[in-house]
Amino acid sequence: MEIIVFDDPILSNNFKPLTYTRTTFELPFGADTVLDRLLNTLTPDTTTLLVPNYLKEVVKERHPNLTVNPDSVNEDAIVVNGFFNTGSKDLLKKVSSQNKRFVILDGDFLAAARLSEPHLGKMVQAIKECKPYLNALVDAVPTFEASNTICAKYPWHLLDLIAAALKEQVEGRGGAEGALPSNIYVKGGREGLRFGEGVTVEGFVTFDTSSGPIILDDGCIVESFTRISGPTYIGRGSLIKPSSIIEGSVIGEGCKIGGEVSNSIILNYTNKAHVGYIGHSIVGEWVNLGAGTCNSDLKNTYGSVKVNVGGVAVDTKRVKVGCFIGDGVKSSIGTQISTGKKIGVFSHIGG
Repeated sequence: MEIIVFDDPILSNNFKPLTYTRTTFELPFGADTVLDRLLNTLTPDTTTLLVPNYLKEVVKERHPNLTVNPDSVNEDAIVVNGFFNTGSKDLLKKVSSQNKRFVILDGDFLAAARLSEPHLGKMVQAIKECKPYLNALVDAVPTFEASNTICAKYPWHLLDLIAAALKEQVEGRGGAEGALPSNIYVKGGREGLRFGEGVTVEGFVTFDTSSGPIILDDGCIVESFTRISGPTYIGRGSLIKPSSIIEGSVIGEGCKIGGEVSNSIILNYTNKAHVGYIGHSIVGEWVNLGAGTCNSDLKNTYGSVKVNVGGVAVDTKRVKVGCFIGDGVKSSIGTQISTGKKIGVFSHIGG
């Protein structure tokens, strides 16, 4: 099977500021990326990536073994949204086997299609120019409506997927037998605790696997008096500072983390080494959060949080939503971030 994985411009807009510097399918899905999960599930023979032109070179650098934005594409290939829900794999297989041409929609989102010209050419151009693509699908038949074929439509949906992702990914990873010093405590089964190579865990650390697995990737260091509750993933070479509290979160590669992190995703090489709280949030790469930086993830009214998406206040239908911080952001000491806020790429904030 040949597939063309495309970066959906509608989703990209929804996930800003995180998607100014990456495609939507390069966002984390547990220990892997969304793209990793898609390719591992669909197992295509050939994969082409279709992304905005301004991201072409950096995506090629990140994925040297894949073709990115070729001049022409095969109209017999299946076009797949980067956020296609892999739980709908059987539906895709059935529809593609029964129809030479087809479109699968999830509301206003294209989940998958096999298009002939001129529809394919118009869609490819729209993706490269980061423009809406639905006009390119007018009169493309047959069309199938299938809900939940897109796995996440807003950034807070990614936080909902942490538990399911790590439950999938814990299998096949090394266990923790014989790797634990005698003065640490494990609440829940040790089978939910997985270590990579060269992991260091100091004394008086607590691991709680009763709500989900905990994965410490290669070279992690967890310092004394820390408590980590699953489902949680700590990326390669990351340092967890003493007396930290981490629960239900994904921490990327090469991070320094202190204080408290709850139900959040922190991307690679980010520094949150000091006391402070980050909850129900997504933090980009190369971010530096000054000592005492905290975000609110709950309104005083306990009401549903609204987030500005493209100038529209979108009701998340959630009581707890934190903040969404783009790459390269720096915060001063003592910075307080309000509920549901977005902070743009390379911003400097304080107060």
